[in-house]
Amino acid sequence: MNTHFYKTSDHLRLHYLSWPHPDQTPSESCCVLLHGFTNDAHIYDSLALELQQQMDVFAIDFRGHGDSDWDPESKYSHQHLLEDLQIFIQQLPHKKIHIIGHSLGARVAMLLMGRSEFSAASFTIIDTGPEVRAVGVDKVRKDAQNTPTSFASVQAFNDYLSAIYLFAQADRVKAMAKNGLKEIDGLLCPKTDPAFTAALWKTETPKGNNSDLRAPLNEELWQALAKISCPTLILKGQASAILAKKTAEKMAYEVMRNAEFKVIRRAGHAIMVDNPDEFEKTVCAFVLQQK
Repeated sequence: MNTHFYKTSDHLRLHYLSWPHPDQTPSESCCVLLHGFTNDAHIYDSLALELQQQMDVFAIDFRGHGDSDWDPESKYSHQHLLEDLQIFIQQLPHKKIHIIGHSLGARVAMLLMGRSEFSAASFTIIDTGPEVRAVGVDKVRKDAQNTPTSFASVQAFNDYLSAIYLFAQADRVKAMAKNGLKEIDGLLCPKTDPAFTAALWKTETPKGNNSDLRAPLNEELWQALAKISCPTLILKGQASAILAKKTAEKMAYEVMRNAEFKVIRRAGHAIMVDNPDEFEKTVCAFVLQQK
């Protein structure tokens, strides 16, 4: 695993991780991994090691997350994340690019494919859709708003995360805690910019409200899905409070041209930490089928 940075159009320094294919030569294919809100590139460390055996792998830290810069102007809209992703994608030399996105990351990838000529080799959507359940979104928002601004130790952060990620395996929570803090003015602070929460839930239409992530974009996201022709895997956590089964089935069987839908057992929204074995096996099998 290697660490890198690239510059955005507004001069932020964004971080990403890479796992080059073991033969040391650039492969024709690569995977780009996009994390969800308050997570970071390291959420995919284990999956990346599996995929690395077949192709180059990259995982991005969105602005305001992980080891990327915080935006001093709090420019954290879907549009800004999309523009950052486009810059990253454009610098890749690979002919075939597989996109794997969780939650916010998947929604940004939907916009990428709906607003541009970019066509992925495959697309994996992890527990999200154009419409998401208000009860689950409200919990995510409140958890983010109530997160302490600093922690006494990594263990204290681990204990806090354990109470948030109720289904997560202990070793995955430990890794999240280890990678999720940075020192600011002598304090151990979460790497996600607190301003990101307010920006993400900023209402952009008269119908929006503080618990609604859908109002500004849901119609555009449905339209984007209809344009995506590449093989697509839609994953839902069995106990997810975010993605409804009815929505996932509509995505896969009514709107998209070439999609399949699978449920990951014993998992909530954070599938990759709740049931990593089944998650990684399912994703790797799907991506390698399209390689």
